[in-house]
Amino acid sequence: MVGTLLFMALAFFIIATIFMEEHITVPEQGVLVVSLEGTIVEQKVFDKSPLQAISSGTVRHQTILRDVIKAIDLAAKDDRITMMIIDTNSLESAMPSKLHYIGDAMNRFKKQGKKIYSYGDNYSQNSYFLASFADEIYLNPYGAVLLHGYDSYQNYFKDFLGKIKAEVQLFRVGKYKSAMEPFIRNDMSPEAKEAMLSILNDLWSEYTAKVTMSRTIEKDTFLNRFETVDKDLVALQGDLAALAIEYGLVDGLKTRADWTEYLAAKLNIQSSKLKDKAINYRAYLTANPNEKLTTKDIIAVVYANGTIMDGQQPQGKAGGDTVSRHLQEARLNEKVKAVILRVDSPGGSAFASEVIRQEILLLKEAGKPVVVSMGSLAASGGYWISANADEIWASPTTITGSIGIFGAIPNFEGTLGAIGINSDGVGTTPLTSALVMKPLSEKIQSVFQSSIENGYNRFLNIVAEGRHMTVEQVNDIAQGRVWTGNQAVKIGLVDKLGTFDDALYATASRAALDDYKVVYWEDPIPWDMKLISDIMERQTGIGKLLSAKMATPQSVLADQVIEKLSIFNQFNDPNHAYVLCVSCMEELGDR
Repeated sequence: MVGTLLFMALAFFIIATIFMEEHITVPEQGVLVVSLEGTIVEQKVFDKSPLQAISSGTVRHQTILRDVIKAIDLAAKDDRITMMIIDTNSLESAMPSKLHYIGDAMNRFKKQGKKIYSYGDNYSQNSYFLASFADEIYLNPYGAVLLHGYDSYQNYFKDFLGKIKAEVQLFRVGKYKSAMEPFIRNDMSPEAKEAMLSILNDLWSEYTAKVTMSRTIEKDTFLNRFETVDKDLVALQGDLAALAIEYGLVDGLKTRADWTEYLAAKLNIQSSKLKDKAINYRAYLTANPNEKLTTKDIIAVVYANGTIMDGQQPQGKAGGDTVSRHLQEARLNEKVKAVILRVDSPGGSAFASEVIRQEILLLKEAGKPVVVSMGSLAASGGYWISANADEIWASPTTITGSIGIFGAIPNFEGTLGAIGINSDGVGTTPLTSALVMKPLSEKIQSVFQSSIENGYNRFLNIVAEGRHMTVEQVNDIAQGRVWTGNQAVKIGLVDKLGTFDDALYATASRAALDDYKVVYWEDPIPWDMKLISDIMERQTGIGKLLSAKMATPQSVLADQVIEKLSIFNQFNDPNHAYVLCVSCMEELGDR
């Protein structure tokens, strides 16, 4: 009862705030403030009910990628906007392709003769990448630029499972299909290390190329700094801010007050007037609402975002029934002339992936072009649903491939036995089982392995048909191995490298469209979940209070274990067959 009353009071407060807002106007000679908060995502993820979010205090900050790109591109051509501030102080995480996409938009802004400035209390590796596109970068004198390169480390649970007398019964195909290694090994296999290091080196090469170009630093000099940084820092008496100046990573050191005065001087106004000249990109988009539909032709953008799961799923999960329904709606809508499938998924259920793929085939049969635009991830099941598209676009830093399949069923007989719980019973055939309460019989294991091998062969044939290759050619580059976009275009898994915008132009060309409207085919967000999101976006005192949960070392460790084991909650394939790249789900970069 108390929780309900609290939520109703909170809802009334936010609704009142919304309706009390003054009309938003864009200031003349204004400054667009692009403040990136939390995680940069394709779609917002709502994995808790509103009351759970309030009680736990763990409402996540999320920045929608397409909103950032749209705001920057609109402002680039808006005479009212004269400069941009890129604010990354609240940025927590983002996959490389999303960072590169925003960086490209920043370059387009600069090409219009407009300046970009950045100020940071500290710069993480992700936030510095975006700051490097600015004309000038400033750092707090007590701050630092923390660059370390890309890595991939994860916990392994074989011994842990042994201690609690549990096991994961695994069935898989593919030399590099390391999806469930953390549950059957205590370390990374040589094959997994080989594949992952290849990806990380390519991603790091892209990162360093963009940063050194933007900052006009010799690439060899930049890379050599990682070998000498310890000695260089000692020479500067441990001053990390001074090191950033020494390395040419920033243009100057300024306190917050200094930064405010400097910015006001750039605009030729008093610092007290800055707030009148600045407009946040979200408010800027509100002041520039979407244009009305004036044409009859539509290019529909359908998202396959997050782990692919069977059935209907909310945003943040690619439900097989949800995504296929969106594709079907686009197919049956006469105004829709073409579809872009925006894939940002590590894969998941093989059955759900096939349900989605079948709808893509029906779209093509209906004469509507289907172009895949890969986001940060389009691996395993994410590639399964992409393979039959008319054209596949990826960014150089997209992670894709992982053409392999596995099945996994836990066995907790020993765990239950250790606490005095025993399972026993009878069945009418040798194929009955006690599910997770007893190990599978050899006969059932054989059935599962045969089914997984059949699924792998199906995967190979799907890719071979879609990419006009032989099964043998696909098998050579499959085996569960993961590739970057750069690598994938060379081996034939991807047609072209480019952004979502490039894929959009290609789609319009295929459909012979000159005048069209882009419509994002999404289910509406439930009002209560949107309410909580609005709280965080508005940065009200209540919003900050909700997110202020103290993290302790033991809670961090517990959360990591629970998060890793929670992967089994996403395993809902009716045939227990999964095309999922688990290692792809590990965030690259800042931790």
